[in-house]
Amino acid sequence: MSTLETPTEGGLRPQLAPHAAVGALVVAAAAARVAVHVTGDEQVVATWVAGAAFVVGVVAATRLRRRPLDKKSRRRALAFIAVAGGWLTAVTVTGLSLGAVGVLMALGYGLSLHWWRQRPVGLIAPKVSRSEYQRLWSENVGCSDGVLPGSRLSNPEPIGAGIRYALRLRPGKQHVGMVVDKMKTVRGGLKLRPEQQLIVEAHPTEPEPTALLTIVTNSPVKAGVLWPGPSAFDSETGRVQLGPYADGEGTATWRAYTDNRLWGGFIQGGTGSGKSRLIDSLAMSLAASTTHPTVIFYADGQGGASSPLLMRHADLFAGTFDRILAMVEGMHMVMLLRQRENVEWGLEGFTPTADRPGLLGIIDECHKPLLEAENPAYWKRTQQLAATISREGGKVGVALVLASQEPTLNAFGGAGSRYCEALRSSLLTGNGIMLAGDDPNAKTIFGVKENPKEFPVGGGYGLVAKPAPGARQALFRSTYLDDRSKKVWPGRFVWRSFDDPAVVAAVKGYSSRERTFADRKAVADGVPVGVVAQPVPAQRQPAAGGDGAALEAFGAVAFPPSWETFVAQAQQEARKELGPSHAKVLDAIAAGHTSPQRIADEIGLSVRQVHNLLGTLMEAGRVRGGGRRYEVAEAA
Repeated sequence: MSTLETPTEGGLRPQLAPHAAVGALVVAAAAARVAVHVTGDEQVVATWVAGAAFVVGVVAATRLRRRPLDKKSRRRALAFIAVAGGWLTAVTVTGLSLGAVGVLMALGYGLSLHWWRQRPVGLIAPKVSRSEYQRLWSENVGCSDGVLPGSRLSNPEPIGAGIRYALRLRPGKQHVGMVVDKMKTVRGGLKLRPEQQLIVEAHPTEPEPTALLTIVTNSPVKAGVLWPGPSAFDSETGRVQLGPYADGEGTATWRAYTDNRLWGGFIQGGTGSGKSRLIDSLAMSLAASTTHPTVIFYADGQGGASSPLLMRHADLFAGTFDRILAMVEGMHMVMLLRQRENVEWGLEGFTPTADRPGLLGIIDECHKPLLEAENPAYWKRTQQLAATISREGGKVGVALVLASQEPTLNAFGGAGSRYCEALRSSLLTGNGIMLAGDDPNAKTIFGVKENPKEFPVGGGYGLVAKPAPGARQALFRSTYLDDRSKKVWPGRFVWRSFDDPAVVAAVKGYSSRERTFADRKAVADGVPVGVVAQPVPAQRQPAAGGDGAALEAFGAVAFPPSWETFVAQAQQEARKELGPSHAKVLDAIAAGHTSPQRIADEIGLSVRQVHNLLGTLMEAGRVRGGGRRYEVAEAA
C-alpha cells in the first residue's frame, strides 16, 4: 500500500483551474480595453474595473474560507486574487500586450504550483504524506473488514483545535449517517482519547456522500464560555448565539425572529446537561434586545427551582399547575387579540415594536404540567392551548419554548394524547436543541442520528436538530451565566412588560401579578402572599446533605425555618442590586410623587422602567404599596 495520499478525484478539472483563471483575466482585460476605446476615458473605466475587481475578490475570498483547503493553498489563492485585481486594473490603463500577458502567466502559474502539487495528474503522486489518522483510518476503518470499507480521509487541514479531513465515502454504498451510527467504532479505529472529540457532518461544498470529519485535540470550549451579554442576539439575522461549536469554528444559533414571525422551540437534556443555563442565556439575550422588544413569561413544573434567575426577573412567573394554565390561557388571549388586530389594521405577520413587543413563554420541566399522571386537573386544557399557540402564535408574535429532561413523547403529553404530535412537530419546526443525556431515545424525538449518551461530560454540550441553511449541524457548547453574571447582567437592562390596556385586560390576573422574588417564592411554595408561614418543627427539618441541599444547588432556599427569615434574607440580597435609579425613585416618593406615572414624570423614565424599579425596591423592603400608590417603607 502506498504511503502517499491518493490523487484528488475529479479528472483534469482541478489541474485546468489555474489556466481557466488566467484565460478569464485576459478576456476581461480585452473587454476593458474595448470599453476604453468606446468611452475614451481610461480613468473612469479603470475606476469601474478596480471597483468590480474588489467586489469579486471579496466574494471569492469569502468562498475560499469556507472550503476545506490547507493553509498554504488558501494563502496562495488569496494572493492570486490580489494579483489578478491589480493586473486587470493596470492593464486597463496601460494597455493589453504580450508582455503584460507574460507577467500574468509568470505570477499566476507561480502561485498555482502548490495547487498542482496537491492535485496531480495520472501517476504523479502529491508530496504530502499521509497523517497518522489517515493511516489508522485506512488500517482500521476503511479496510475490507472495517465498518466503512473503501472509505478514506483526504485533504488534511490543521485548525486551531485539531485537524480536519474530507471523508471520502463510497458513492451508492455509504452515507454520513452510517458514520454517525458507528461513531464508537470509528473513535476506536482512530485510537482517540476520551477528551478528544470527533465531529462528523455533511461536507459544505463537496457532493454527497463526502463528509467533513474533524478531530478536536485541543478543545477551545473545555473550560466553558461565559454569556457575552446582549450582543448574543444578532439584530440583523434575528438569531441568538447559543455558543461556539466544539472545534471553535463558528457558533450555533437559535432562530428567534424572521420576517413577520417569532419562533419557539424545544430543549431536551438530562440531569447536569446545562438545560437551565441554556434557557437563562436564551431568555436574557431576547429580554435585553432593544431592536426586537420581547416580553418573557416563565413557568416551571418544579416550582421555580430550575431557574431562580427567571423566577426573579421574568415579567410573569407561574410555579404551580393552575398558574401555568393561566399563563398559557393569557398567551392564547394575546394571540387571539393580535389576530383580530391584524385583520382590522390590515397587517401581515408580526414585527416587534416597543408598543407591540414579542411574547415568549418558557415552560421548563414541561412534562409535569402536560402529563395527565402529573397534572390530572389541568393537563388537557394546558396541552390544547400549548399546541394551538405553537401552531398559530408565531405569526402574531406569541411563541412557546418547552424544555424537559424527559427524552420521550411524554415531554409533550404522551403518545396517547391527540395534541402531543402537533405540539412536538410545531415546536421543532422552529428550533430543537438536544443536550447530553443518558437515554438515546432522545434522538428519535429530534429525528437525528447522533447519540446524546456520547456527548462530552461537563454540561452545555448539545446539537441543533435542524440548523439554518448553510449552518453546521455539529456539536456545540452553550454559553452560561456564572454567579457574578447572574447578579450583574439582569439589572443592566429593563425587563419589558405590557402597557397596552387591551393586552393587560386579556391576560387574567396580569395587573395583580406578583412582582417580587419573595412573593413569587411564596406562591410557588403554596403560601398565600402576605401570610407568614409557621416555623417548621425541629424534627421535620432536613439534615445536611438531604433534599434541602439539592434545592440550594439550584439557588433556592432549602426549607426555611420561618417565612420571616426567608423574606429578610431575600431583602438583604435585593438591597445589593440597588443603584442610582432606585435612589431617584425613593427621592420622588419621599417628595410626594406616589404613583408610577408621577414618579416617571418626575425622574424622566418610562412607566415600565419605574414599575421594574419599584419591584426591586419592594423586594428589598424599601417600598410598600401597589397599584397607583407607593410609599417609602421606613416612613410608613
